[in-house]
Amino acid sequence: MSRALLLLLTLALLGGGIWYWWSSQSTPLPTLHITTPTGGEEWQPGEEHLISWSTRGIPTTDYISITIRRLPPPPLQTEGQEFDPIIFTNLPNTGSTTWKISPMYPSGTYVLGIQAYANLPITQGEVTAESAPFILTHPTLSPDLYPLYSGSSWNATEVESFLIGTTTYTGTSVTSAPIEGTMNPASIITPFERYYDQKLKTLGWHIDTNLAAGGHVGGQTGYHKGNAALLTRFHIDYHTVSSTSPSTCPCDVILSVFSTGE
Repeated sequence: MSRALLLLLTLALLGGGIWYWWSSQSTPLPTLHITTPTGGEEWQPGEEHLISWSTRGIPTTDYISITIRRLPPPPLQTEGQEFDPIIFTNLPNTGSTTWKISPMYPSGTYVLGIQAYANLPITQGEVTAESAPFILTHPTLSPDLYPLYSGSSWNATEVESFLIGTTTYTGTSVTSAPIEGTMNPASIITPFERYYDQKLKTLGWHIDTNLAAGGHVGGQTGYHKGNAALLTRFHIDYHTVSSTSPSTCPCDVILSVFSTGE
């Protein structure tokens, strides 16, 4: 082989090696980035917020899963956690989705995790990322409703939205644990309603008959002050229900209160 041919062959091999190295270096590694939340947001259960992300080097045909994780403090459970961490699976890789926040998440600081994958089940090695920390805070009832009626045990507050007539009311509600096996619902409902009627009128609230409702299994009393509204409500769950005769006790009674913002 002539020296010229050998030189050309060497240059070709060297050039091919340089091109291969350059092309491998210039091909971007697949990446994911959560663009919303950006960090520091304060969101509440019941609200709807946009989750958005950007991708590089990930096929548009891949799917997206989104999870949630709470950061300490406050102290977390030693085993597991008190909520399902999976928010979405099998989302199309469109760059965004709308999230209605469940009341299951306790107040605290959270991050979202995102993962891109071609198929289920998701395996190790798929592209993942995590958002900046943001805050979830549970809403509070009107201060005028505190202290809560002491004749029952109360659950956590939740965001609630409902329609009365043509008006939508959005605010915070809290529901009692069922008061079980009572033979006389009035013995529970009457002191509950009396407590709030006396308390709220003293604080300047007025009964609003447009917010009143009643029936065999439940009822509510409405109050207003300025632009704010309050409801005191009860619901009866009968153990025996008949289509041919009135429902009879024993029954369970559930109490609740609701307040809008100002």
